[in-house]
Amino acid sequence: MNRKIACIIILMIGLVGALAYVISSAQEDVAVNTTTSSGKIVFQDSNSRGVFFLGEGSADFGANTTSSNAISLIETGMEASTFTVSWRSDQENKPSSAKKATFTLTVWDPAGMPHSTTQESEGINSGTLSVSCSPSEPGEGRFELTSTVHERLLNLSAVLHS
Repeated sequence: MNRKIACIIILMIGLVGALAYVISSAQEDVAVNTTTSSGKIVFQDSNSRGVFFLGEGSADFGANTTSSNAISLIETGMEASTFTVSWRSDQENKPSSAKKATFTLTVWDPAGMPHSTTQESEGINSGTLSVSCSPSEPGEGRFELTSTVHERLLNLSAVLHS
């Protein structure tokens, strides 16, 4: 009788482990809400440079909302300039929640070369994203600030087809 119970216990532990593995591998990050704002950067044929504040992004886990607010135009020279945005996560993430916020700043120089940085947050946080750029030619560039709330969800079709 003890052998049968031991075999059943070992079998159950194996099945629970296999099920846990399948479920964990079938989870995926899904974008719940994304907001993008953008603007232009004019790189003039001069030696000027500076640090420029481009805007701010925020995320609210409770309401599944995001915002991105950017200025429309910056003018600078050909020397290395630094572009910054502020970000914040406004709502505490519930302990059992699998939500996170992602903030991305991308600056394209006149040649179309992207310069990018990203920050993730899972709770009440704030900070600054910073990108430096020194273009090789004058002209018009652009930038984008993207705020996204992600939630980790179970992909049932992946569980059923694995």
